[in-house]
Amino acid sequence: MNVLQEIWDFMNLPVGEAVDRMYHTKSKPWVAQFAPAGSAPGVAATTQNALRPDQDYLTVTVQKTVLPYDRIAFKTFYGVVHSSILLREGDGEPRSITAFMGLDPALTALDKRAGEAVVMGPRTLLELAPFKGVAIAATIALLAIEARDYAKPLLSTLQKLSAIAGVKYFAPAKGVVDALIVGVRLLAETAGGGGVQVAYAGNVPRTTGVFLVAATETGPFKWPDHTLGADYTLLRRGKPVQDFAYMVLTIEASQERSDWREIPALKEMETALDAAVRAGGAELAQADSKAVQKVREALVMLEWACLNCPELCSADGERIANLCRAKVNNILARAQAKLTAAGDRVAPPAEPRFTLEEIDAFPRPR
Repeated sequence: MNVLQEIWDFMNLPVGEAVDRMYHTKSKPWVAQFAPAGSAPGVAATTQNALRPDQDYLTVTVQKTVLPYDRIAFKTFYGVVHSSILLREGDGEPRSITAFMGLDPALTALDKRAGEAVVMGPRTLLELAPFKGVAIAATIALLAIEARDYAKPLLSTLQKLSAIAGVKYFAPAKGVVDALIVGVRLLAETAGGGGVQVAYAGNVPRTTGVFLVAATETGPFKWPDHTLGADYTLLRRGKPVQDFAYMVLTIEASQERSDWREIPALKEMETALDAAVRAGGAELAQADSKAVQKVREALVMLEWACLNCPELCSADGERIANLCRAKVNNILARAQAKLTAAGDRVAPPAEPRFTLEEIDAFPRPR
């Protein structure tokens, strides 16, 4: 069983047990819930809307992280955020994006004696991932790792792995995610769980909204006493909360994936198709030439990549494939239009080429 499957399986355990397995610490009944409507008048994303299968792209952002010094037993520590967001489609293996980032990217050791809170602004955990409609699960944790000799090199390595994996595309992340999750669990085991400030592990409701994870018990916490400021600061009766650690996340949906032209699988096919177009040269004016056949073959490969791309919702994949076909047909038509009425062939326009950059980034009808 791979690491992602293992994590997916224990997501269905009670939250306390799941957190214990991931971070080697017993979970308290932390607040982990959506902010109700009206609790964040300056934040448009509070509205909870059901995610639509194979239509919506999912973006998860930790908008605010607050770590009060006076809640940490260590003299100095490194503050980090770890998240693993897993999506599942049918009976297939779960796909994951795992992010590991320091509150201070340079991993400066923080000293609780400073008397201030560590505050981190927006950081993206998952960006424009196609929601295929089965389930979403996540581990999200705010950690304070004691500043020891072994800690900084390990933390730095995990940050670098996270940067390689990225938060936008599942395919490039696949080879790194397992190693990153294993490293985080090793870190938690070495630290003995003592640095876990607040954590959540479990299935995520399939709706948009603002999600609060806070190191305070659910019983005493009452939303009527709390609101979120325009910068996602948690307020209690109008004043910033400073007595416990918390994270405010937004779960947002979009119908458009504006960065589809940068999807690695499509870029690879784009390169092959462009090479075929450039190599064809004057022969593209001959509809039955081997050069045109090679262009058509490369186009089929690109269309196949669009229609089967796990980074795209199905309708977008089909639209993009149609746009690519139209672009190639236009290139060939322009070349073949250079035939004179007498049948003499002349060269097509200088150096024809194919590039996704010349295709509308938003193929969706407006």
